[in-house]
Amino acid sequence: MLSFNTDGMVRQWFAFKDPIMDYILKNLKPEHLIKLYQCCKYFYAKFRRNIIRHLEIVADGEKETLDPTKTVICVSNRVLSTIEDFWLTDSYTNHGGIAVLPELFHCCIKKLESLNGIDWSGYKKLTKAGTIEELNIAECLYFPVEYGYVMYAPVESIIVEVPNAKSIEISNAHFTEETCEALLSVNRNVKFSKFVLRNITLRLFDFPLFKEFILKNAAPECHVRIDFELFDEDVYGNVNKYLLTLATRFTEHIKLALETKKIFERIL
Repeated sequence: MLSFNTDGMVRQWFAFKDPIMDYILKNLKPEHLIKLYQCCKYFYAKFRRNIIRHLEIVADGEKETLDPTKTVICVSNRVLSTIEDFWLTDSYTNHGGIAVLPELFHCCIKKLESLNGIDWSGYKKLTKAGTIEELNIAECLYFPVEYGYVMYAPVESIIVEVPNAKSIEISNAHFTEETCEALLSVNRNVKFSKFVLRNITLRLFDFPLFKEFILKNAAPECHVRIDFELFDEDVYGNVNKYLLTLATRFTEHIKLALETKKIFERIL
């Protein structure tokens, strides 16, 4: 994060005419604006917009770094509540726990990773621009305080918010009885190159509908993996073996179906 003392600053004059400079300044990318900030305080005085390219949330007690290229903040640090005027541009990574994020001025990240889960409000803020290409999260959590318990966003609700994501990985994929059918109605702008769902509840999983969703939305070379929720190994060891085998068979079946589809598309 950059800041400058603009007292006594002299207005900057450029070799280019004003219309050309106006066009350049209106179409700046974040990495270019950072360079301009570093070379001349005039640009910061003009925009007064702090930039964070990579924001990483870590556990309390870990080392913090405040830098426009990579900012590392502890999950309970109150600084997080003050970044609403910042421009978050490249990635958001959270390894520290559920973090409360403000409404960001502008967020156009391409990568979102939160292996501890993420609350639904924060997820909506980070995905609002529709620019995410890579998603790797544990789960999305609703917090209905009036009822005093946690609810989880189903897979289809998570996926619909990232129409341009080519890679999706969800560690705790929460399904409902409507999930597989709802997935078929999700609008996508790009094909999946990676699609991984773990800890699926078998009784809520409709393989034919899920397979149809993958064939509709995945690239032929897409890496697909599904895993089912396992039980206590000491009590349900044989059941777990069956679930592992079933997940492997379903995954291989989808891979074969994608390869077959690719062959037919070449022929046609």
